[in-house]
Amino acid sequence: MNNTHALRAGTGRRNITPPPNIAHGGWGAQKHEQAEGIDMDLWATVLALTDGQTTALLLDIDIQILTNERADAIRAAVSSATGIAKQNIRASATHTHSGPVPYKSWIEKGFEMVGPWFEKLYVACSDAAKEALANLQPVQTFAGRGECHINANRRCATLTGERFLGVNPEGPCDREVLVVRLDSPDKVPLATIANYACHPTIMGPPNRLVTPDYPGAMKRVVEQGVGGKCFFLQGAAGDQGPLLGFQADTTVYRNFGAVLGHEVAKVALGLTGVPARVTFREIVPSGAPLGMYSGEFAGCRNVPLRILDKEISVPLRDGLPEKKVAAEKLEFWKNKLKAGREQNDSAAITEATYMSRRADLQLRMADDFGGKTSVGVRTHFITFGDVAFVGCNIEPFCEIGMNVKKNSAFPITCLSGYTNGRLAYMPTAVEWPKGGYEVDNSPFGVDAAEVLEKEIVATLQQLREP
Repeated sequence: MNNTHALRAGTGRRNITPPPNIAHGGWGAQKHEQAEGIDMDLWATVLALTDGQTTALLLDIDIQILTNERADAIRAAVSSATGIAKQNIRASATHTHSGPVPYKSWIEKGFEMVGPWFEKLYVACSDAAKEALANLQPVQTFAGRGECHINANRRCATLTGERFLGVNPEGPCDREVLVVRLDSPDKVPLATIANYACHPTIMGPPNRLVTPDYPGAMKRVVEQGVGGKCFFLQGAAGDQGPLLGFQADTTVYRNFGAVLGHEVAKVALGLTGVPARVTFREIVPSGAPLGMYSGEFAGCRNVPLRILDKEISVPLRDGLPEKKVAAEKLEFWKNKLKAGREQNDSAAITEATYMSRRADLQLRMADDFGGKTSVGVRTHFITFGDVAFVGCNIEPFCEIGMNVKKNSAFPITCLSGYTNGRLAYMPTAVEWPKGGYEVDNSPFGVDAAEVLEKEIVATLQQLREP
């Protein structure tokens, strides 16, 4: 393979753990505002890819949400530090719900630490990116599939029709685990990339510790078992949740992460440990005649490297929240929350907390989409050989990811939400009439998912062509 045009890769990492008493979580049902400690460190991990002509940087960040503005700031900082064009940089959130709050809402205590933490995050991502670029070396690509059952459809309803987030065994669920492994010339694992769809909401309102949730535990298991750095690309998880969610016990997320991690490791190790095909060489005389075979391992094509950063226009729904009304409602419930805390009224605090959270969601929807009939979904493509990483700044329902994977021109297609920002949930047309949390808080029109799917598939076809 000509090294001038061979795919090369490098990795870098920095610890991005926040202060232990930073504004935390953001659950409407939580009774606290600040974290009370660190259970497991948060990481920013960077994968650099280049074919000698084009270079991509993929950032895996243990954080709940990157707003469009925060994602832009990270990409700009990394671009400035490395000289890599901003459009060639992908910033992806793992979506852990037990890290720092991403923006100020009804949570105020500890929020003064969030801004400085983000400033340090920009530097950490830039340093990890420079490390990754400094460590570039030729790699061979391997890819495979596994299956993991720690997730379930989370859109549930009682017999009386009340909607809630839980475990719905009848709902659509994507349990596929996609694994891409990059090996150095001496067959040492450099990077293992895992794509899986499940909300990191194992830790819930009663948890007061900073954790990366199951993705962090998963990465540690893979790195111990396979070697190299592990990257997690959150999948189309808008309607996918864990089988046990909203917990306080940290052993639960560690156990779930270990289950997923061992599946990822099993697939990764099998890609280069179990031959895809064997060829007979000779018979060696012994007590019994011994057949000798040579193993062949099925690597993927890994060049050319292509990157595309584009916006896909999708329709918005009618009747979006009005900013003035939403702002007044949020202020009303924040005052109720303050009064409840002053009076130490547990029932009043509970009601005002979740009502403040709901009002905050409506205000953000009004801020982002008020007065518009369509919006551009940021969609980022990194393709090399037989592999495609597609990220978008939404929380897509699992069927969007499954349809894209099914119809993609690339044999291995990893669709992720939570990339280069965050707009909102994107339900499928089938789920729209059912309502519920994700639908009620989505600004998108009923046909938005279909429009997005078709455009992503068409773009992948164009990128696949010689």
